[in-house]
Amino acid sequence: MERFESEIEKLVFNRFEEVLSSTDLTLHKEDKWRIGHSIIYFDITIYKRNNPLAVIEVKARLHNKNLLARATEQVRSAISISNARFGIITDNENFFLYDRSRKEEDFLELPFETIIDYLLNAEKITVEKKDLEEVSKIILNAAEKHLASNQEFQSLIRSKSFLGRIKFDDKSNTYFFSGDDQGISSFENQFFIKMLGEFKDTQICRYTSLKTIFEMLNYVSFRMNGLVGMNDKSEVNYVETYLNGIEKPLIKEHHNTIIAINNRYITSCSKVERKDDLTLWRLYSDDAKGVCLVFDVKSNNLNNNVLLQKVKYADEDGKHKELDFLKQVKDDVESITGFNFEFKKIGYWKHFFKPYDYSIEEEVRLLIIDNDSLTKIKSDWVMTFTHSIINPIMDFGLNSKSFPIQLKEILLGPKCPEPESNLVQIKEMIRRKKREIIEKSSDSNLNNLKVELSKIKHYR
Repeated sequence: MERFESEIEKLVFNRFEEVLSSTDLTLHKEDKWRIGHSIIYFDITIYKRNNPLAVIEVKARLHNKNLLARATEQVRSAISISNARFGIITDNENFFLYDRSRKEEDFLELPFETIIDYLLNAEKITVEKKDLEEVSKIILNAAEKHLASNQEFQSLIRSKSFLGRIKFDDKSNTYFFSGDDQGISSFENQFFIKMLGEFKDTQICRYTSLKTIFEMLNYVSFRMNGLVGMNDKSEVNYVETYLNGIEKPLIKEHHNTIIAINNRYITSCSKVERKDDLTLWRLYSDDAKGVCLVFDVKSNNLNNNVLLQKVKYADEDGKHKELDFLKQVKDDVESITGFNFEFKKIGYWKHFFKPYDYSIEEEVRLLIIDNDSLTKIKSDWVMTFTHSIINPIMDFGLNSKSFPIQLKEILLGPKCPEPESNLVQIKEMIRRKKREIIEKSSDSNLNNLKVELSKIKHYR
């Protein structure tokens, strides 16, 4: 059943729908968008395929100048959030239109028929070299302000080819970094890698439950979870909120984007220096009843679709220089050009930024973009335990030759149940699994895998 906030909104919706019904434009009423922890609604949004073309704000009457002024601010905010090209304000008698490609012009009062003509015959936005140079200058100035000491990053963005990486998408009305390669070697991914700093450690560790290591050994497998289900509700909106940006709901994404998101898998670990750390035992290993796993990093298996990266944390004052840089780029590009800059890869790089409160973890995250380059034991779907999100998972052979991390040590926690018995039984389980691997010619290797007890004795 149709739901409208007011009768006039229904009249406006029907009026536009009647004219546009036979075109490639579609109307959405009470269109929902999420900004950080908040949800906002646009009265009516007109889409061209999957991209918002116009946002319509409906008012009871527009003879009141103060009401019109407030409406213009609402619409400017709405088109900034949605990347729509046009903003429309109407009371079904008077129509005002703003075209963000004509930033120097204000809202123009136009007849309804002229508004329709704008929507159906919008001229392609032309971006000239000077416009791209302006965006490049904005990025360089922001980097000089926030990331001057990051020499690798400075070298990347000051290279001769950098300007050629900046493009404009006239469908989504945004500037972006070009790159046909969707793997980790694409320019924007390298942009983030250099900004965060390349990972060069040779070992990492991971705290988990006793049940998890039992299943890993029992099935000789390493499970990774899809990005959507990995969303920790305490951090999911951190980057969006910091940047004052928009978390585009999955329901508004193109199906190709949904496919790409669900081909990304992530696992959380810590720096190996945090091995046998009481705080991490308590927080991430079932109150020290679980295990700490130590992995060797096989850097030669890190490639275009496999990435190990340290998480970047804010400082004690809550300041995050990398995110301050991104925020200034987004704000200045929109302010100066009238259009947004879209970091297309932010959807998974946001998982490598966290607030200061989590800095004790010194977290390292393994990200795999599934393109069948790594042999899987199984691909499946699960319902996540914490948030009940339907999510894909992938199981890889434990210590398979091509996998980037190799399990070398299992450390039983200070409160592990029956520690001596479990120590003996895990060692025996490994011995039998090694024989099973040989018999089945499996691509796994549990040789030289050690099992030990935590050296922490005073925690009970």
